[in-house]
Amino acid sequence: MASTWDIISSILFLGVFLGVVFLAVKFSSVLSTSTTSAQSSLKSQGITYQQGRLSVQTDRAAPSRDEYIASTQAAFNRGAKTLKSHADAFSFKKGQNQEDSSNGQASGIDTSIWGYVKEGARV
Repeated sequence: MASTWDIISSILFLGVFLGVVFLAVKFSSVLSTSTTSAQSSLKSQGITYQQGRLSVQTDRAAPSRDEYIASTQAAFNRGAKTLKSHADAFSFKKGQNQEDSSNGQASGIDTSIWGYVKEGARV
């Protein structure tokens, strides 16, 4: 026959287990409610999310091909200017000779990343 401690510990374990299950169900419902409220809030702003798809409603027309290309070129130019202003971050230390791995001799090649870019050239 089971001792008193066995019965008490079993009831205690069952109570803890049922408590964890209850909290998991409550957390699930809170999460579902939160998701629903977030979706309705976004929907009022013109953003819908259904079945794994996100759609954004806008009153602006899609850019034309020329506008898209101009925007992309402007972004590349901004990136090139940023990299050029930090050219020392992308170069080897000055004064050190880099050895050519093929023949083991020091090469006089400029190893900076901007060594090949001419001033005014399109990047």
